[in-house]
Amino acid sequence: MTRWLVVVEDDLEPRLEGPFKSDKLRVDAAYEHRSKDLQERDGLFRLDISASGSPRISPFISREVNPELT
Repeated sequence: MTRWLVVVEDDLEPRLEGPFKSDKLRVDAAYEHRSKDLQERDGLFRLDISASGSPRISPFISREVNPELT
């Protein structure tokens, strides 16, 4: 499985970051991004692609990526 971070800038322009070797590294990258995006304008999502090529996208929970909640 490959792990990616989907960043939807201003909720309009999607881009990928990664791949990441672990979910923790991906969460750390999302947290760092949110730390700089103080108005929370960008959407952040997990994208996992299985070995067979099937994609799965899912949201982060707030406390994973929001500095004020940690």
